[in-house]
Amino acid sequence: GSMLAGMAFANSPVAAVHALAYPVGGIFHVPHGLSNALVLPHVLRFNAPEAAHLYAELAPHAFQGIDISAGAQGVCGEFIERLAGLSADLGLKTRLREVGVSESDLPRMAADAMKQTRLLVNNPRAVSEADALSIYKAAY
Repeated sequence: GSMLAGMAFANSPVAAVHALAYPVGGIFHVPHGLSNALVLPHVLRFNAPEAAHLYAELAPHAFQGIDISAGAQGVCGEFIERLAGLSADLGLKTRLREVGVSESDLPRMAADAMKQTRLLVNNPRAVSEADALSIYKAAY
């Protein structure tokens, strides 16, 4: 099971999701699944310029009724919005501020996320500390 999960992660462009989720969980003791959900749509939007075609390929398998004729960018956008909506529909917290993160914590979190090099190296788009901070601000 762990090997299959590792293979799936290695082939899915969500490495920065996990890298940015670790400080949320590590500093604020937020469960890992929720930490990932909080940053997921924001990282996917960041990755979209490099990974839209991959997200568009996944979209119709994850959600019914996605119009695949909208092109990779359109399908990718709908996919990300549906993922974000799923968290809200499930009653999950959707903003970092809702789990005890203050805006002044974001720079430290961005610096901590950059230590997750084993994950960031597999992200489809290079992530700088400034990028991580921007993603956290979007999720705040």
